[in-house]
Amino acid sequence: MLHFKKPFNSMFVLMLMALTSLSSATPLETTKQNRGIIHFLNDKYEEKCTLAVPEFNQIFNFGASNEYCENNMVTAFWLEDVPSATLINFHSAESCSDGLSKDNFFIKFKTVKEPTDWGTPNNVTTVDGLRNLREGWLLPKKNVRIESTFVGADFNNKSLNEQLSCVYIERSQPVN
Repeated sequence: MLHFKKPFNSMFVLMLMALTSLSSATPLETTKQNRGIIHFLNDKYEEKCTLAVPEFNQIFNFGASNEYCENNMVTAFWLEDVPSATLINFHSAESCSDGLSKDNFFIKFKTVKEPTDWGTPNNVTTVDGLRNLREGWLLPKKNVRIESTFVGADFNNKSLNEQLSCVYIERSQPVN
């Protein structure tokens, strides 16, 4: 128990309580407010998991036992309040490999508006819907530019939906 020589002024105590209550936001609220969220949906278009845009960059390996999102489950996604120039990479390889092998695919895209927000969960894009887009293409009304794509021969006649194993996100750093 703390003992003080002089009693606290009641105004000081009220100010201290007010300041500490302002900092009680949950981590998700803070992340959502500042850095954005990627929402992932299954084949029934039910939201199954989300990834918060990291402060710098991060690899999310869906095959890892400690990962929140399930491996080979994602059919569609949508973006909420993602900062401009955030790079997002989707990979079939759990290592987020850019290998040009027949059993791999990757799709890399970047947000081009501050913030990039697709508005509602009804405004989604499928992973397979990105397969034929080429470098430099903009997704209409999505504020996303394709950086690069590769689809290996094993996926020529197979949907890319429910094949996602790894996501890499790199947030562009704000200018000071």
